Amino acid sequence: MDTSRTPSTAAARTSVGARGEDVAAAYLVAQGLEVVARNWRQTTGEVRGELDLVALDHGTATVVVCEVKTRRSDRFGGPLAAVTPRKQAQIRALTVAFLRAGELPYRTVRFDVVGIRLDAVPPLVKHVAAAF
Repeated sequence: MDTSRTPSTAAARTSVGARGEDVAAAYLVAQGLEVVARNWRQTTGEVRGELDLVALDHGTATVVVCEVKTRRSDRFGGPLAAVTPRKQAQIRALTVAFLRAGELPYRTVRFDVVGIRLDAVPPLVKHVAAAF
């Protein structure tokens, strides 16, 4: 069997995640939000990780930190179930670092989750504002 053309599982997950983030970003823009950061990373310090999308909701003067969960099916549970309390705590801590690192016009923060299902055409989007 020729495995040189078979993408690795990690590469496939990255591709699925990137497609989901593209769909989520387009959805948020269509809802009137301004995406100001994608895949912001903190690689040093106590808290390390990535914020998927950060947007501004000018209508409510709010910074929206959006966790994107993408699935190809519901076989392993829906995408929203993957945002555990531990993941929520990490996102909150990363948000503090993000806010300290940049100048944003608003101080109110909201944490949203966008679940993307890629097994439908067009992809299914479930947006939970103020999810945690």
